[in-house]
Amino acid sequence: MLPIHNETHWVYKTAQITRTGWFAFHLLILIFFLTSMPFFWLVLLLFFAAFLIPIWSGSKIVNFSVEKYPLLELIFSGLFLIVGCYFLGEYSSFLAYPSLCAGIYSRPGKERWVLWAGFSITPFIAILAVGLNQLGMGVIDGLFFFGVGLAISKVLEAEKRTQVLLEENRRQNQLLEEYAKQIEKVTLLEERNRLARDLHDTVGHTYTSVIMGLDAASFLLETSPEKAQGQVDRLSDVMRKSLGEIRSQIHQISPIGEREELSSQLKNLAMEFAEHTKIDIHFEYIGTQEMKISSQGIITFIRCLQESLTNAVRHGHATEIKITLKEEGQYGILTIQDDGIGISNVKFGFGQNGMKERLEALQGGLRIESKVNEGTVITCFLPVVADRLRGEIEPDDKSVNCG
Repeated sequence: MLPIHNETHWVYKTAQITRTGWFAFHLLILIFFLTSMPFFWLVLLLFFAAFLIPIWSGSKIVNFSVEKYPLLELIFSGLFLIVGCYFLGEYSSFLAYPSLCAGIYSRPGKERWVLWAGFSITPFIAILAVGLNQLGMGVIDGLFFFGVGLAISKVLEAEKRTQVLLEENRRQNQLLEEYAKQIEKVTLLEERNRLARDLHDTVGHTYTSVIMGLDAASFLLETSPEKAQGQVDRLSDVMRKSLGEIRSQIHQISPIGEREELSSQLKNLAMEFAEHTKIDIHFEYIGTQEMKISSQGIITFIRCLQESLTNAVRHGHATEIKITLKEEGQYGILTIQDDGIGISNVKFGFGQNGMKERLEALQGGLRIESKVNEGTVITCFLPVVADRLRGEIEPDDKSVNCG
């Protein structure tokens, strides 16, 4: 096993297995064909040193770090090549695969180029011992194979950097989601407490006043009916005013304020998203009058736009998004078109199903069209309604009469 034993990429595993096979092949050649070579046992000892010591450099020998493996491969495999060629009298391509492995396991820095020079020079030294007729093979064994290993190493480094960035992005997204949930909880709690205080003050004050007034009126019924009627009329006015205040407070906690029109809310949402993501977003409202959509419809359109923008960037990798809001007939139509990668077969996920259910619950609908490399078009439509159906609350309700 090569020294970087904690590497799990298939390239490293393949290099480990193939290196063992390469050495096993040359061991068989030594044992079966070269036993008569001078100083055979010295050559065999150097062979095992070249095989074992670089392997141990990262896992067995504490004093050597992982980065020492390519250097040890150069020293011991190179020494075996030079000594073996000298005693054999011929050149061998033994150094080819050790050069490749050393290139794969080399680390960024100037040492990498020193190693490349070393693996390029070593075959020339071995060739000098047997003649220059195999000079070309020496160039291939050292210079070429280490270069191939170096190229593979750079590809693996780029892949690892990409994985680190993706993991960091995933972690940051998770932190942002958790932070957003915490902010939402805190905001809801603060709003709930504020509403509780306001309602307590309004309702408590009003009810106390009305109860005391009714008690007073009850004593006047027999002795002075006209004064009792006047007291009841004043209490009726107090209740109407209190009802208006309570309705106003309920309006203030609505997630989508009635004070801002739908087109403005959608445009602001799109522009905020564009500012945070640096995506080019264009918003267009087609119409001379503001579209009239129910309060639930406004919320639904905003949720659909949020989901569509998120999907366009996260899954579609879009760089430009066009948003159109218009009214056709009895329907308000929201269209989100992006220039992302698109898909050939549209399948509704959790987010799309949620959009569809929201729209259909309000007698609307959802349509998604997408083509590979041409982007995606999402169309949401809801029925428009009259002002009286929007759930608007009058500041005073004249139908209440306590008199």
